[in-house]
Amino acid sequence: MIFLILAVIAVMFIVQTFFGYWQVKNFNKNYGEMKSQNRVAIGRAKGLITNGVVLLIRIDRQAVIQEVRKMQGTTVFARFKKMDALNGKHLLKLEEGSVPKLDKFTWKALKDAQHVYKVVQAGGEPAQPTSIFQKITGLFKKKGEVNN
Repeated sequence: MIFLILAVIAVMFIVQTFFGYWQVKNFNKNYGEMKSQNRVAIGRAKGLITNGVVLLIRIDRQAVIQEVRKMQGTTVFARFKKMDALNGKHLLKLEEGSVPKLDKFTWKALKDAQHVYKVVQAGGEPAQPTSIFQKITGLFKKKGEVNN
């Protein structure tokens, strides 16, 4: 019985890995297509159980949005779709509520793209998001302990 459970878990892991690879390949294809035409701002809004959103925003030299592709979903089956609601708008002048029909996760990803764009334009490097593993291990650190 335990062997069967372990076998099922192993198969699920392999299938998850395959579909995850497929999703990363889809991201790279879309990013490459957009990057070949101009600069691309990327925004993310992670959802643990709810939908996550990734925005690829192609902008011109003045940060005017030329094209947006959005991946939204909770599974590895999510794929990029074109989104025309933001085309022609200035990336840094968008504020919540200025474009109707955008859900809160898309707005969160848009705010992330704006923040990352500002950091990169100032010559900085965007902070890497913490992984679940880092968050869990951080719970067990002593007060004042620093990561190496």
